[in-house]
Amino acid sequence: IIVNYNTRQLLMDCLDSVLKTTKGISYEVIVVDNASVDDSLPVLRKRFPEVKIIANKDNSGFAKANNQGIAIAQGKYVLLLNSDTIVLQDCLKKTFEYAERNPKAGVIGCKVLNKDGSLQHSCYHHPNFLSELIFFTKGIIKDIWDPVTHWKYMKGWDHNDTRKVDSLSGCFFWVSRQVFDAIGMLDDKIFMYFEDAEFCRRVYKKSPYEILYYHEAQIIHLGGASSTTNELKVSTLRACFKASVYYMECCYGSWLARGFELLCRGIWQVEKSVFWVLRSKEQCQRKFMALEALLK
Repeated sequence: IIVNYNTRQLLMDCLDSVLKTTKGISYEVIVVDNASVDDSLPVLRKRFPEVKIIANKDNSGFAKANNQGIAIAQGKYVLLLNSDTIVLQDCLKKTFEYAERNPKAGVIGCKVLNKDGSLQHSCYHHPNFLSELIFFTKGIIKDIWDPVTHWKYMKGWDHNDTRKVDSLSGCFFWVSRQVFDAIGMLDDKIFMYFEDAEFCRRVYKKSPYEILYYHEAQIIHLGGASSTTNELKVSTLRACFKASVYYMECCYGSWLARGFELLCRGIWQVEKSVFWVLRSKEQCQRKFMALEALLK
């Protein structure tokens, strides 16, 4: 299942990679389009007539669109795959065979690479109050190393072996049908971001299945394809923050979620004041404007 929102060429490249590298297994491809205006659908229908299409009239969000695909999918396994990914040789077949050998595997992620071939961290410990507070409020000391972020993204591990993990990136999210039967689908109250972390936490808490990183299957993930302008980046960060507050409420309770939200906003106000003083510098001016937009 691939959710598309105005990523026509990336979607074509992704589908090309799936079809060229996947042999020896039976599969279907479902594209859920969230009201793209870049001619994605006519090009898709022409180039890949075998693909099943769900065409939404508006942007329903990432989780809800994936759930639409899951609802009509017929496979024993469901792969949620980002449109801005390139599947490398035998990735899907290798993952299928690994899943068949490991019946307790509920969610499987693969090795994710950047465009230049370097490792992209796609495994995480469960998000918590401290890890997300640091993530959202490092505007002033963004490039300073901190042990919490290092721990969250499992950066002390080279990712060259297969192991159980807490959570996986939704860019490649292989799920056994039995998991959906056991705990339900993605939480579509989340428009985008944290839906993968919330789902993994439910798997961990409410099912007997395991969440596994499988290093022998690989993809390239380009990342951020639907949000490239400064305006969209602020909108994206706002959506991510909203999802994080919802995640905190679901997993830790409303009091902690409210405290997290208020503390983040308080720190943003302080950062905004600092960047206002330094606004003569172009970079600080941009950060001031972004924080101003976030605090609206």
